[in-house]
Amino acid sequence: MRLLAIETSTSAQSVALFEEDRLLAEISFEANAHKGGLLLPAVDRLLKQAGLAAKDLGAVAVSVGPGSFTGLRVGLATAKGLALGTGAMLVGVPTLEVLAEGYAVPDVTICALLDARRGEVFMALFKRVGAGGAETRLERVSPDAMLTPEAVQSMLARAESPVHLIGDGAVRYRERFDAMPGDRVCMTETGLRTVPSAALAGLVGLRQLAGGKRPGAGVEPVYLRKAEAEVNWEKGLLKSPLARVTR
Repeated sequence: MRLLAIETSTSAQSVALFEEDRLLAEISFEANAHKGGLLLPAVDRLLKQAGLAAKDLGAVAVSVGPGSFTGLRVGLATAKGLALGTGAMLVGVPTLEVLAEGYAVPDVTICALLDARRGEVFMALFKRVGAGGAETRLERVSPDAMLTPEAVQSMLARAESPVHLIGDGAVRYRERFDAMPGDRVCMTETGLRTVPSAALAGLVGLRQLAGGKRPGAGVEPVYLRKAEAEVNWEKGLLKSPLARVTR
């Protein structure tokens, strides 16, 4: 089976192509100023490099968040369109699990952190179990959450053993976590450089499929926070365009 993976939860976006469990190719791009305009050309270029067409895909895996509102919407819309147009299976993969998948240190608790901005982080805990190699597996310890760095510090202070912090959320608040007393946290250069990628999203998607998960069109984004427009609307900072018509 050929699987296309899409990762657009942050500005460091990518697409990857798998043949069974073998990574054929990956294309990465910075999407800060492009509002999703680079994704479809990247998918097209990736398929052409492999000598394939969209109809040759058996599955599409897409990172569903938490992460960038715009990035998640564009990624999921593209994945759903490809699945609908080709009949490929659609599988949604949690972004924080994708992030943790990239940290291959065995027998440690992993705190996956993505910068959520506004003084908060997206966080989930995972445990990598096994002695390494093919036998190593990732287990979820906590659900996804959006917390302040102070709340994360409070949680880590109660940890029974050191927790490895990874991701750009750990980078953003590194000084605060470094200042924690004792040896509750561990931050490595590898962990701080770890980012969600399409290659990792593809691995998580393949694992879900192998575990019997049945994909479907009901895959939805995981935001954990309301969009800024929704918040402003609830605060009365935005006015309905109908107000101009009904005056």
